[in-house]
Amino acid sequence: MIYFKNISHEFGFTITEILITLALLATLMAQLTPDLSTMLQQSQLKSAAVEFSQALQLTRNEAIKRNMKVTICKSSSGSQCKSSVNWEDGWIIFENLDGDSRVDSNDTIFAQHNALPVGITLRGGHNFKNRVTYKATGDSTSFSSLIFCNNSELAGSQIIYINSTGRIRIAEDSDGDGIPENSDGANISSCG
Repeated sequence: MIYFKNISHEFGFTITEILITLALLATLMAQLTPDLSTMLQQSQLKSAAVEFSQALQLTRNEAIKRNMKVTICKSSSGSQCKSSVNWEDGWIIFENLDGDSRVDSNDTIFAQHNALPVGITLRGGHNFKNRVTYKATGDSTSFSSLIFCNNSELAGSQIIYINSTGRIRIAEDSDGDGIPENSDGANISSCG
């Protein structure tokens, strides 16, 4: 028996009582761990979507401020756009003086982002497969969406929509099933 001394009396716990308490705590922690893991993954996805939304907003703001086309594109090198890499490998934002969506010698790169955490994928839909370009008016040269997933799972995924006026919106999960809806109001059906 383990005893704890108190000024007025002694009290204590047996080894059996301590072991039972530890076993109950271990069981409880084992049940909570998957939930904590899921919460962490969803938090990473939301953070990545917000971070990319901010990069898109910066791209749009710079296009307006500089009165020229500004592009955000996939880039693992931090110096050139690459269609062979994925968005989650990183991206750059640059002033696109000639509007060709390529970093030329006279273009200035003013923001660069490294790769997203392992397991997170970011895929651009149709028009945003490799880049998003904003005009001096703040309008996007196209409209589409980008989707963030964790290990290709739809649950907890995040979608960013950009319309032709350049407005950026993160999709809602209005029915609460953990899967955001596409622009038609139906759940998305794939991560890429």
